[in-house]
Order: sequence, then C-alpha cells, then structure tokens
Amino acid sequence: MRAPRARDAFATALCVIAASRVACAVVNATTFDCDEAFNYWEPLHALTHGHGLQTWEHARAHALRSYAYLFAHYAPVRLARWALGEDAGRAAFACGRAALGLASALAEATLVDAVAKRKALVGSVLMMLLATSSGMAIASTAMLPSSFAMTCVTAASAATLRGEHGRACVACVAAVVFGWPFSGIATVPFGLCAVHAIGFGAVFGRVVAATAIAAAISVACDTYMYNDVSRTGGWEIVSSVYNLLKYNVVSGKSDLYGTESATFYAKNLALNFQLAAVLAIFAPFAVALAVAVKALRMRKLLKTKKCDAKTALAEIRAYRNNWRAMIAVCSPFPIVTAFFTWIPHKEERFLYMIYPCLCLSAAITIGALAESALGLNAHAFGKSRVVKLGVVVGVCGCVLTAMVLSLSRTAALLQYYGAPAKIYHALPMPSSRANGNAWPAWLAEEFAAGGDDATVDVCVGDEWYRFPSSYHFPSNKYRLRFLKGGFDGALPMPFDFSKGGTAHTPEGLNDDNRAHPNQYVDPSSCRFLVEAEFERGNAHSASKDFVPGEWIDVAVEKFIDPSRSPTLTRVFYIPGYSEKKNAYVDYKLKRRARAPISPTDA
Repeated sequence: MRAPRARDAFATALCVIAASRVACAVVNATTFDCDEAFNYWEPLHALTHGHGLQTWEHARAHALRSYAYLFAHYAPVRLARWALGEDAGRAAFACGRAALGLASALAEATLVDAVAKRKALVGSVLMMLLATSSGMAIASTAMLPSSFAMTCVTAASAATLRGEHGRACVACVAAVVFGWPFSGIATVPFGLCAVHAIGFGAVFGRVVAATAIAAAISVACDTYMYNDVSRTGGWEIVSSVYNLLKYNVVSGKSDLYGTESATFYAKNLALNFQLAAVLAIFAPFAVALAVAVKALRMRKLLKTKKCDAKTALAEIRAYRNNWRAMIAVCSPFPIVTAFFTWIPHKEERFLYMIYPCLCLSAAITIGALAESALGLNAHAFGKSRVVKLGVVVGVCGCVLTAMVLSLSRTAALLQYYGAPAKIYHALPMPSSRANGNAWPAWLAEEFAAGGDDATVDVCVGDEWYRFPSSYHFPSNKYRLRFLKGGFDGALPMPFDFSKGGTAHTPEGLNDDNRAHPNQYVDPSSCRFLVEAEFERGNAHSASKDFVPGEWIDVAVEKFIDPSRSPTLTRVFYIPGYSEKKNAYVDYKLKRRARAPISPTDA
C-alpha cells in the first residue's frame, strides 16, 4: 500500500471517503435505530412536508430534543423536495443522508491529513479503515446527535494534531451543545491537550465564548419552536440541552428504555469493526514497542559513534512525542467505552462519537508494528529485503482482511434488514383511478371522495420500531398508524398543527414509557398493513391477530430470522452461502380486501 504524500493526503482521503459515504446514502435506505426515525426524521418531515410523528421528547411538556440540530438538516431535504416534488420523499431522504455523509467525510479527511503529516503509513491505513468499516458507514450517515458529535470529535482530533487547539475547543463545544451533551466525556482529552499547549486562561476564554454563542443559538431555536405565542401570549425560555441533562441525571428514568449487560458495547464494537476493534486495543502497546525499538537502534548508533548522546536522546523524544500525540487523540475510545459500559442504560449509538478514534487506534497499531519490524530488521539483519517484503505483506493483509470483513458486515445489514424500507416504498401511488391489485376501485373511489385532504392509513403492530420514516412513503398522502399489539410502551402520535404543532403536547404522551389509548387507531381505518410473519413463540406477534378482516398481499420481502440463523452467516454476508444457511421470514405489505362496513366488520 502506497502511503499518500503529505500534500495530497487530504484530497485523496476526501475523494475516497466521500465516495463511500455517498454510495452508502444511496443504497442504505434503512434506519437501524428507531430513535433516528421517530425523534429526528419524523419531526424533520413535519417541517418539510407538513406532517409527521411526535415523540414525547418533542412534546412541549418535556422538550428534550434540539431544534437547532434539526434546522441544520432542513436545507438539503427541503431543497430536494423543491426540486423533485413532495412525493419524492425517498430521494429527499437520500439527499439528507448524503449531506450528513459528506460533512463527516470532510472531518475524516482532515483527520487523515493531520495523521499523514506525522505518519504517512498510519494516515493511509486510517483512510481505508474509515472508508470501509461498517460502523462508520452506518454512523456517518445517521441523523442522530451522537453522529454529529462524532463529526465534531473527529474535527477536534484533527485540530489537536495540527496544534490548532482553539478550533479543537470550538468543535468540542459544538459537539456538546448542538449534538449530544454527554459527548462531553469524549472532549475531555482535547481540553487537557489544549490547556497543556496554550494555557488554562486561553482555553477557558475560548470555551466560554463558544458556549455562549452556541447556547444562545440553541435556546433561540428551542424557544421559538416549543412556544406558541398566539395561544400562550408570551415566550417561555426553553433549552433542550438543559432538559436532557435534567431528565437523564436527575429523574433517573432513562433505565425505563432498557438496560444491557456489561458486555454490550464490546459485542457491538466487535460486530461493527471486527479486526479493527481487536487491533485498536493494542495501540498503546504497539507504540511502546516501536519506541523501545527506536531506542535500541539509537543505542547501536551511539555504540558505533555515528551520533552523540544529545542527538540520540532528542530523536528518541521527538519520535515518542509524535506517537504520543496520536495516542492522546485516541484516548476518547477507551474513556467513553468504559464510562458508558458502567451506565446501565445502553444504546449502540452512544459510542458513535469514538468510532474514528477506534479506527485511528487500529491504524496506529498496524503502523507502529510495521515500524517496529522494520527497525528490528535494520538492527539485526541490516535491512533484509525479505523482512521488508514480509512487513508490506503483513500490513496489506491486515488492512485487506479488515476491509473484507467490514464490507461483508455492511452487506449483511443491508441484505438482511432492508425489507422494511422496501416494503413501505412498495405502496401504490394514491389516485382516483384504480390501479391493479394494489389500488382497487373501492380505494380509488374512497380516496377521490376525500378530496384534497384525503389521506390513507398504513397500519403497523409489533413491527412499529422498524418503520424507516415518512420519507419512505411514495406519496405524501400516506400516514403511519399504530395498532395495539404486544408492545405496551409509549408510541409517537401525529403532530397536531391545529393546536400548535411543535409547541403542543398531545394527551397521552408521557416520559414514563406507558402506553396510552390515544396512540392507537381503530383497525377499521387501516387500508394497508405491514407485518413480519415470524413463527409462533417468537417475540414478535403478527399484526393480523389484532386486525380482523380479509387482507391481500401486495408486496413481500425476505427478512432474516436471527433466532434460526447461524452466527457466522447472520453476522456476515457470504454470497451463495448465506442464503442457504440463514432462515428468513416474509415481511409483507397487505391491503384490505374490501371496504369495511362498520368498525366491527374491519
């Protein structure tokens, strides 16, 4: 592998990583985290298309989600709607994800450039790991505050390596205020590096100034969106950052949404980064070995009187400090992992912010071991070509293995779990004219009778959490509705703009994760139904158990059944082999066979 030259490292990395991110945005229409769909894409859809689902976090009574963060995503999605029309939701979704991916790619390329200026080989390896790892592919294009925090932490890492500590401080503040407040854990090492380099006073001044500006913008956005002056007659200051911290630290209710064992993050990192996750653990030890080998070589030079002690000591220190600077910007990886492992409530997205740090740690391990091997070769064998070739083969083998494993994992996620996005997009275009089996005459007549305000309800039961977003509907006339099934927790409700929209709290939305009758619809309103036909005894109940009447299949996609599939082929996609070994269920889009006469005849 040819390491990129310092002057073209940024351009090369930007092209490679940006191409990877845009490709992922185009082919990946799945939201793997229901929080992404309901807490971010749905409120954004309400802003860009006039309707969407509102979670309790977006209710005025709680106001935990930042509208400053949502506004940052408004422009590319709204532009796509303007250019392609209101029914081109899937294209608008892809544009939004592409914008996220490009922003992340810019920060990642900056980091690669900063690393390449110190260690060209490490920069080259880092570029390949960032561009191909499955963890980065998902996290960089996800519309989640933790993903934004990841981009900011990446920018802070690059700035710290370049000695631009003021910019690093600003990036850290942005991660906390506009992204996720708990990403502050990851910013501590950059703050300490800045204090060491430019002093406490300078750091304090920059952080205070950046925080004041960012907080003012955040509070202004939240106050504007969470207030309805026409109804209340005045403004009430709202800060989603403060509310989020208060809820998670003071209320102690975060555990209501699930707790996991201490091995949760270790398993997730292994799934998302495979070989790179293992290599990342050994970065400090690999660097220690490289420094020891460097000292050994300098000792030999001293003995042969090819340099003096002062020169040898200075070279060893410079070599050590170069590695130490890169290890320092990797330190959020173990710190954040340890902290969130200790917290009972765990989510995969909580660790997004340290994904680039993990990739850099893995690249450091490969680079440091390569330099150690070359150093020992020069010390013991006089620069043997066989050893040099072995090092090249070893480096290329490690990188290629990591790339293949990651690409196989990414393909598995898209292949096995992509059915929901396809199913919702398979809905027919609503029309006043019949269109085959999917849109019969009675539906066409019903839709025509509704006039310009006509909408069509698509219902879902226990598969609610796999709904990708309202952008996946082929028409802006469709609305997602929930049926009472096996899940008894809180579900989103439609934004009610007649009562204030974002400034309104619908009756029943609560922060206790309790179900409420208002979150469900009468089955008679359902015209289409989405369900996964898992076997009896599975944790998922079939929605049709709660919706009487006759239903006709409109579209069917394969969806993996993890409980009946082998671990190897469940985790990785192996063409020609995974299909034979894995078990699948039918993920179906169904249409009501005929118009219901009454609610009981649904």
